[in-house]
Amino acid sequence: MSHLESRPASDRQQRVLQAACALFLRDGYRVSMGAVAREAGVSKQTVYAHFENKDNLFHAAVEQLVLPLHASLSPERRGLAATLLALAQAHQTHVMDHENVALGRMLIAEAPRFPAAARTFFRTAIETVAVRLSSCMAEAMDNGDMRREDPAVAAELFLSMLHGLEGDRRLFGLRARGPKAQDDWARHAVTVFMHAYDILPDGRTRTNKKPGKGTEFS
Repeated sequence: MSHLESRPASDRQQRVLQAACALFLRDGYRVSMGAVAREAGVSKQTVYAHFENKDNLFHAAVEQLVLPLHASLSPERRGLAATLLALAQAHQTHVMDHENVALGRMLIAEAPRFPAAARTFFRTAIETVAVRLSSCMAEAMDNGDMRREDPAVAAELFLSMLHGLEGDRRLFGLRARGPKAQDDWARHAVTVFMHAYDILPDGRTRTNKKPGKGTEFS
């Protein structure tokens, strides 16, 4: 996704973006450009100079919120197992954060009034991560590091495993897992997924033996 590439930003632009993130998390899409300007300590004209309209500002703010997830899929990481674990841990830390859950809850409620904002959130915060993960898995399949299946299906399945019922618990305001339980869930999801797709731990040499009895996964 081109917007997620590293790019320089002015101090004022960064202040506007940080203010927008804070306000969208707190108040949802109904935030006004004037409110963002006041929060950032700049003029309304400055906000419009950097972001043409609220849709563009919201898109940029959501990108900022999901940067940790994309960082976990960065090409500098080597080994599919390490990538899966990094994504799992980032998912538990950022996607399950109570402020991000609150934003998702508000957008669900406001989707009939702001359908474009809801679509932006899904495509930017969820779909782009799934597409990048699918690309990582397709490469792993080509390299023989993962059993060949539909990489898009595999990526969606893995993200669904990470989400589990925890997202629904938080969405409905029920008691959530603590940090240790969330970390345990992430590690368990990675292990089960690796077992299901015949992915060996990084650094291990593949043989004809599939995961099961007598292997590291047993």
